[in-house]
Amino acid sequence: MDELELLARSLPDAPPPSREVVGRAHARLTAAMEGPARRRRGAFWGWTATATVAVVTAVVSAVTILAPAPAPVITPPGGNDALLRLADDVARLPEATGPYWLRPLINGSLLRVEAGGEAFNVLSASSAYLWQPRDPDDPVQARQRQEYVRPATPADERVWKAAGSPQEVRRVCTPGTPAKRCGKLRMGDRPASCVYTRVREPGVLGDRRLGELTLADLAALPADVNGLRERLRRQWQAGGRHESFEEFLPSASWLLEMPIGPRVRAAVLRLLAGLPTTRVGGTVEDPLGRRGLAVAFVRSEGFTTQFGADDEVAERYTNILDPRTGAILVANASIAAESAEGLAEGTYLSYQAWTDEAGWTSDRPERPRGCRLSTKRLP
Repeated sequence: MDELELLARSLPDAPPPSREVVGRAHARLTAAMEGPARRRRGAFWGWTATATVAVVTAVVSAVTILAPAPAPVITPPGGNDALLRLADDVARLPEATGPYWLRPLINGSLLRVEAGGEAFNVLSASSAYLWQPRDPDDPVQARQRQEYVRPATPADERVWKAAGSPQEVRRVCTPGTPAKRCGKLRMGDRPASCVYTRVREPGVLGDRRLGELTLADLAALPADVNGLRERLRRQWQAGGRHESFEEFLPSASWLLEMPIGPRVRAAVLRLLAGLPTTRVGGTVEDPLGRRGLAVAFVRSEGFTTQFGADDEVAERYTNILDPRTGAILVANASIAAESAEGLAEGTYLSYQAWTDEAGWTSDRPERPRGCRLSTKRLP
């Protein structure tokens, strides 16, 4: 299951999203795993299943973000040896317990809009919380919700208020973009369009990027690099993929988003550290204000995106790892590699983040008040 697609199907009333924002991470980073990076102009104006979600910089629970956070390098890069040192620390961690694996995903991005003849930036937020039970007879449970659309910074808020604090704003698009793709967004701070799902799923949280893996499959993964490489080779062969095994190996990074034990996670980190495509960028502050290790597992530069009226803003991608557990904090974070109108270099444009609640828990999920119940199979 792709969480973006899950949200797309479950939040039909969400405001029109930014196609260029939503499609980037999956379309371009997946393409980077399958071949060389290419600069693309105007490639993100169409619609796909995953492009119907309003995703943006997010807050959940006590996390509050009033401005798009830059991504400053706090410590200098340490090379891929930093992953090996992290792996050594992770391997010593105790195994976690609990009947449910909680995967709280936050989707975030920054949008350029206009009201009263003035342009400014807004943040919108959507979230997807999923609970994977250890007991196969216990259903997978999920909660998807649109969180908010609001001014990105105090300066943006002043522009919005000067325009009369309108409840609807219009997206700013590049010249020639069809009007229907530059529609209105409804402003608001309250969660909306909440959907709660209970369904039996054979795989791990519906994540099928590496095939139909179960909790038992993940528990049986080898905790040594050579054994893990051979297990991934069988997975690659079974998937009938077009890319070579060497091109497929960076996909091992997806395991860092799954419920694997510390020793297996350490093996994944060691495997990734030895790949020529892996680049460690040092310690950074993520969009939720946490410090983590920035790592690119595939080529992540040389891309462009649309922001507001500018259709070729240079961007780069990174993933951010928890410096204690080695798990993913942020995946597919898009960062502006140059300044543009209304956009400062180093600003997070979009990302997928996991909150600190991620991991095994004993808290049994319950249907939240005000959520529509769905029994549809997770996409």
